[in-house]
Amino acid sequence: MNAHSYKILEFDKLKEKILENIVIDENRDRLMDLVPYKDLSALNNELKTVKDFMDLIEFDGGFESIGLKNICILMDKIKLIGTYLDADELWDINVNLRLLRVFKNRLDDLGKYKHLREVLGNLPNLKNIEDIINKTVDIERQIKDEASLDLRDIRLHKKTLNMNIKRKFEELFEESSLSNAFQDRIITERDGRMVTAVKYDFKGQIKGIEHDRSASGQTVFIEPLSIVSLNNKMRELESKEKEEIRKILLRISELLRNNRDDIIHVGEKIIYLDILNAKSIYGVENKCNVPSVSNKEILSLEQARHPLIDSDKVVPLSFEIGKDYNILLITGPNTGGKTVALKTAGLLTLMALSGIPIPASENSKISFFEGIFADIGDEQSIEQSLSSFSAHLKNIKEILENLTKNSLVLLDELGSGTDPIEGSAFAMSVIDYLLEKKCKAFITTHYSQVKAYGYNEPNIETASMEFNTDTLSPTYKLLIGIPGESNALTIASRMGIADEIIVKAKNYISEDNKKVEKMIENIKNKSQELDILRERITRVEEEAKIDRERAKQEMLLVEKQKSEIIKKAYEDAEKMMNEMRAKASALVEKIQREENKKEDAQKLQKSLNMLSSALREEKNKTVEVAKNIKRKADFKIGDRVFVKNINQFANVLKINVAKESAHVQAGILKLEVPFDEIKIVEEKKEKVYNVTSHKKSPVKYEIDLRGKMVDEAIYELETYFDRATLNSYTEVYVIHGKGTGALREGILKYLKTSRYVKDFRIGGHGEGGLGCTVVSLK
Repeated sequence: MNAHSYKILEFDKLKEKILENIVIDENRDRLMDLVPYKDLSALNNELKTVKDFMDLIEFDGGFESIGLKNICILMDKIKLIGTYLDADELWDINVNLRLLRVFKNRLDDLGKYKHLREVLGNLPNLKNIEDIINKTVDIERQIKDEASLDLRDIRLHKKTLNMNIKRKFEELFEESSLSNAFQDRIITERDGRMVTAVKYDFKGQIKGIEHDRSASGQTVFIEPLSIVSLNNKMRELESKEKEEIRKILLRISELLRNNRDDIIHVGEKIIYLDILNAKSIYGVENKCNVPSVSNKEILSLEQARHPLIDSDKVVPLSFEIGKDYNILLITGPNTGGKTVALKTAGLLTLMALSGIPIPASENSKISFFEGIFADIGDEQSIEQSLSSFSAHLKNIKEILENLTKNSLVLLDELGSGTDPIEGSAFAMSVIDYLLEKKCKAFITTHYSQVKAYGYNEPNIETASMEFNTDTLSPTYKLLIGIPGESNALTIASRMGIADEIIVKAKNYISEDNKKVEKMIENIKNKSQELDILRERITRVEEEAKIDRERAKQEMLLVEKQKSEIIKKAYEDAEKMMNEMRAKASALVEKIQREENKKEDAQKLQKSLNMLSSALREEKNKTVEVAKNIKRKADFKIGDRVFVKNINQFANVLKINVAKESAHVQAGILKLEVPFDEIKIVEEKKEKVYNVTSHKKSPVKYEIDLRGKMVDEAIYELETYFDRATLNSYTEVYVIHGKGTGALREGILKYLKTSRYVKDFRIGGHGEGGLGCTVVSLK
């Protein structure tokens, strides 16, 4: 890349736009010296940081840049011992330290903008320096009275002395003999001494020292003798004040010098933030985006706009080179926008490689080019007496000698300025050279031979700037794949040139050129037909998409209704089953209470079996179950199980696999229950009691069931009651704890139906309260 290419691509003008947002004066030269990065990793870090900063501006209030200064220069000023900064400069350092500290804290609080936070890194803690400067310098950038005890005393004396001086003057003004001597009875200052304005004719009446006269000579400024000694004292105090201020500034400057490296580190971050802020503000205001930059040799710009053209007037361009072809050949009439297209490609590439957001879609992709070479516009040099063609040849020579495979070349009107036949031959030869080098190039031309050459060459894509022959004006739209027509004769005819002249002109055009123009016309017609078909396909696709979306919504509605119906069915079935279980439990309790009435028990048993069967039938009717999945019995005849619908333990008498049910006996009660209502009980060996079924063994007066599941607790409780009864206990303690109440409720429910239990009550004071139940055994 060289200065010539920067100039013709107007890179400096672009940087001047960004300069409008720079705050630190020294950064203006830094920005104008900005060039493309040499390291891809560093460039991508910069672009990611710019993206973060643009998002910060758009969504989180941006960065407060007012008051930014280059504090590194201020630190250079006090490198030597004995040098110091004035109050203004100290205040600038204070403001900048605070700005960066507050900004960094805000970023950390937001928790976003990773790349921006990483660039700032860990900043040194300089809050103590801020505090010291704040105590020394006020917002008016003056040294505060509190900066030192001596300064406070000096200023207090000055204030008292000033009041005495004013009082002396007032006494002088009040003397009746001098009432006509004073001009306006004002007190002013000359050479640092307090004086008053006296009329020239009365100056002899005032004893004192004359310091000045008005321009007219009618007024003299006199220091009365009574004031002289007071003024002398004031001058002395002012000298002391200046010396004390110098000592204060020396002391603070020494503190700054001791923290020089940290302050310079902060200063460099501030300088960087100013440039970053300027680039990001430009990006946001001009609707720019950050493209992806990589080593892939592709340049793809979507909706690209030239940044120096009014956004309301510019027509966005989209094009790509490097994927299917390396050279894009653009044709079309003058003023059609070809040169703007070239400059857009070159300038946006320069911007991206320099870490500046570009006015294009964020989907744009740019190769990390080693060089960008451009020959655009009329470069005729009067000083060197070079013709237009010679000037172009000079530029092209330099480009061809320096380009590499990873270069971007922009050539405007290649071969123009000389004989068309030779110019065409030269243009095609240059294009051949560029193809051999495999670099990426944008080339514009008028020549028909070059158009045809480009159209037939596989590694070249042709394009044109659209021209509306009805309005005789360009549309500035780039049409990829369509070479442009030569519209000179068409325009001439529309402008009213005589038909016979137009006809003769057409006869002078060679047959080859006519064939080329005919080919271009056919291509254009075919392209228009394809555009119509493409629009029609797009409409059909949109309609199909709408239909699919409508069908999807209707399907979702049906599924929702189906889900609601199934849900209600389950709720109804659950309600019905709960009612059936309540009836079954009531029957079981009645059977257990009336053991002696065998006939009634048999009737109740029959009723219970009927209820159980009804329960299964109703459930199968109400809730749709996967019927082809058969449930296996996880138990065998003789096993002890827990029957959920009667809340009792029972022994398995018979298993009916076909009906998925089992006949069980709970006490004197025999009934058939489905597999779903049967829970397997794992009988545990009781280590504490060492119980056997045939012999009496010792047992405690209490059992602790805390932490157990309800089913497990009931099983252990029944075993415990059996042993307690064998030991002739009449009262025992069942400890279940308070907890959520589920275990307690389950045990109380069991105690109501247990054949061992005579009565029970909640534990009293000292017996565990609600966490214990006292049971009386039969």
